[in-house]
Amino acid sequence: MLDQTQIDKFHREGFLIARNVVPRDAVQALQAEIEATIDWQAQMLRERGEIAEMHEDADFLHRTALLHAQSPRILDPIAHGIHTGPAIFNLLTCPAILDIMEQLLGPEILVSSIYRLRPKLPGLAEGVIPWHQDSAYFHSCADDDLVPTFWVPLMNATVESGCMEVLPGCHRKGVLRHYWADLRAPGLSVHPDHMPDVKPVPVPAGIGDAVIMTNLTPHRSTDNVSSLIRWSADIRFNSPEAGDYGPNEASFLGRSKVRPDDVITDWREFEKIRANHVPSVRIDRTWLRHDKETFLNPEKRVDLAR
Repeated sequence: MLDQTQIDKFHREGFLIARNVVPRDAVQALQAEIEATIDWQAQMLRERGEIAEMHEDADFLHRTALLHAQSPRILDPIAHGIHTGPAIFNLLTCPAILDIMEQLLGPEILVSSIYRLRPKLPGLAEGVIPWHQDSAYFHSCADDDLVPTFWVPLMNATVESGCMEVLPGCHRKGVLRHYWADLRAPGLSVHPDHMPDVKPVPVPAGIGDAVIMTNLTPHRSTDNVSSLIRWSADIRFNSPEAGDYGPNEASFLGRSKVRPDDVITDWREFEKIRANHVPSVRIDRTWLRHDKETFLNPEKRVDLAR
């Protein structure tokens, strides 16, 4: 649980580093689930001749990078919210996390459709994420609602390994203008002409910690210059009032006093909901690509392709 000082800081600055709020056994279970999933994928890729060396002696913080050097497809089973095993479900529905979300959102809590496992591999261009707000990726129906991100490191995320940076207090500026930047992995970036003049704050965090942000908090992550994989999970929550701001994926009810019988408590039901979801509408944002955008200061635009 958060104390009132922490809650006030979160609302004032748009983020909070909450220490020792995620049960370590939940992190360890997710680490093990990821390792098993990666091993299964590696065996399949070896059978297809896409991987020659399995690197079975390498640990959680190194093996996936070694396998990725042989085939980027090693990440397919965990990319883009595809993974739906029991350990990720138990993290999404962790009582300690939902208790904090109830402090911020109230007793009716939807587990957001948009959650991700992120292996930030050393020196990989795709891991460099520019300044953005999560709401830039959302349908505008949630612009006036709080959609907290609960960013959970699965290792000790340091500045060297590319921990996140935030711009404190800028969540009060609303949704900033974004554009599709020229990146190896295309992503949204705050338009340089609309970039707040605020000093970035790095937010290193270790196992058991969480970085909690609003959907309007500008944040980014820089190069991983360490030799380790910066593993993390970002999960989101909202009240039903926020609407279906992520229609391409399926959310579910994680806690409710009004509809307790509708709360999802079985990971297999969660998996079924994700698999059977049919998108209903398209996101209504119309950000321009970098080559169609205008810039007062074109030298400041994000150009990280390499």
